Amino acid sequence: MTGGHAAGRHTDRHAGGGRSVLRSPETDQADRTGHDHPFDQWRRRPSDHPRHPLIPSVHASGQSVTQARQVLDGGADIVVAQASEAGGHGGGCLTFPLVPAVADLAARSGRKVLVVAAGGIADGRGLAATLMLGADGALIGTRFLASTESLIAPTAKARVVSASGDDKLRTKVLDIARGYDWSDEYSGRALVNRFSKTWHGREDALIAAGADERRRYAAAAAAGDVDTALVFAGEGVDLIHDIEPAGVILNRIVTEAESALAQQID
Repeated sequence: MTGGHAAGRHTDRHAGGGRSVLRSPETDQADRTGHDHPFDQWRRRPSDHPRHPLIPSVHASGQSVTQARQVLDGGADIVVAQASEAGGHGGGCLTFPLVPAVADLAARSGRKVLVVAAGGIADGRGLAATLMLGADGALIGTRFLASTESLIAPTAKARVVSASGDDKLRTKVLDIARGYDWSDEYSGRALVNRFSKTWHGREDALIAAGADERRRYAAAAAAGDVDTALVFAGEGVDLIHDIEPAGVILNRIVTEAESALAQQID
C-alpha cells in the first residue's frame, strides 16, 4: 500500500545522502494513476512535497529477501520490508520471517541502513513486535486510512472500519477494471465487495467485457461507490474500530508500544 504513517524508536542510525530514487512497483504505478478510485486523491508524487534536509533521497521497498538484497546493493538508505499482510499490491512473504531477515541483511551491509516494517501493523503491539524483530520503525497504512485527515472517500473510511478479517482477498480483477497490467506475481489485497465477488475467478470474462466495464467501474469510483470501487486494506482491519485524528492514533500506538516493551516476562 502506498502512503501511510511511520512510527518507531529513536536510534543512532542515520540515513545517507544518495542521489537516485529506488522505487517499488506500487509507488511507480501510483504515480501514473488518475483519480479513478477512492484512494487516488490520497496519493502524491514525491516531487509534490518540498525537500526536507533530514529526509534521505534514496528509499526502496523490499517484498522479499531477494528484493531487499537488490535495493541494498543499489545503495538504499531506508528499506521498507513490506510483507504480504499489507494492503494493496505485494508478494507472498510474511512479516515475522521477512522483517528479521531484512534486518540481518541490512546489518551485514556495513552501512547505516534503516529497516522499516510494513504489513498488518495497526496498533502498539504490532509496532513493539516489529521493533523486537529488528526493525527501526513501522510504516502503517491501513490504520491511518480510517483517520480524520485521510483524503479517501468517507464511504471507503466507513468500509475499513466495518470490515473484518474475513472480508479481504488477493485479486487481479481490480487491476483489470482500471486498465493496469501488473506482473502476475503481484496481486492486490483489497476488501471484498460486489464487484470482486462477481469477477474474481472470471478474469478472462472481465477482460472480454472491455471498455464498457472499465467505464462503469470508473463512474462508480468517482461516486465513492465502494460496492464496486476497490478499497485496498491490509490484515490489520480487525484492529480498526473507529475514525480518529491521526495524531490521536499515532500517540496511542507509540504509548502502547512503549508499555509493551517495558513489560517483563516472568
